[in-house]
Amino acid sequence: MSEKEKMNQDATAEGTSVERVKETKAAKPKKDKAKAEKDKKPGFGKRLGRFFRELKAELKKVSWPTRADTLKKTGIVIVCVIVVGIIVWIFDGIASSVIDALLSLFGR
Repeated sequence: MSEKEKMNQDATAEGTSVERVKETKAAKPKKDKAKAEKDKKPGFGKRLGRFFRELKAELKKVSWPTRADTLKKTGIVIVCVIVVGIIVWIFDGIASSVIDALLSLFGR
């Protein structure tokens, strides 16, 4: 017995005729069109409004630092930048002195 005959027997055993199965298959394109209309992108204004609503909701979830915490961390960053700047300045001076010594040693 072929698979089609088995499917037909199963459909008739369940009380469903082959015609109903065909009707169901024929009705699918109509549902696809309705689904396609639902899946259309909303307009620019609606998308922009949704973006700002979601942005506001996300910003409410943020744990904002206190003023004292912000000032403390800003001070730490400034001190670190100054320390790294001094270290780079020292190494630059040393490298410059070494290059000048080598150039004077080889007579350029």
